[in-house]
Amino acid sequence: MIIEVQFLIAFFLAFTASILALKLGQ
Repeated sequence: MIIEVQFLIAFFLAFTASILALKLGQ
């Protein structure tokens, strides 16, 4: 259960970071 939560958090952080990178890239 905890592992699944950590995976979702890691995925969310990576998704947010990618969006910020695209915005800063432009």
